[in-house]
Amino acid sequence: MEVRLHHESNMIMPLMILLILAILFIGLTIFLLYETMVVNDMELTSTGGIITLVSIVFIFVVTAFVAILRINVNLTYKELRVGIFRGRTVPITDIDSVEIEEFRAMKDFLGWGIRISGKGLGYIAAGTDKGLRINLKTGKSFLISTKRPFEFENAMKMAINSVKE
Repeated sequence: MEVRLHHESNMIMPLMILLILAILFIGLTIFLLYETMVVNDMELTSTGGIITLVSIVFIFVVTAFVAILRINVNLTYKELRVGIFRGRTVPITDIDSVEIEEFRAMKDFLGWGIRISGKGLGYIAAGTDKGLRINLKTGKSFLISTKRPFEFENAMKMAINSVKE
């Protein structure tokens, strides 16, 4: 089994936004049920009632999906894997250098998630303002946000140095 040097799993969506989404979901559900059953005097087994229930389930599934999305980072001596679900795999031999970089998610990347902006590609998680800039030997680079930048940087340097030896 491969030795894991660093692992992080951070939520994409901030808790405050998830709370707002949950409140909106509950309010929308109450409104749709009231509109269907009281105002339009429909049964839930009617076509309108079924459409209402399907809409509620759809909104719940989308909200729950957004709530569980996470940016995962796994680093071994052989590769760096980052992204949602399986993610992107970068062999350590393709990495030239790393450096800690400060950023602001909304200003620099217009939000959270996998983002492309003027600062390049970024894997931006909620609750972070520092990341590790990964510079590839091809001249390209990308940013991975992290809650433990110094630990991540040290682990990356250890992996890069092990390849050079």
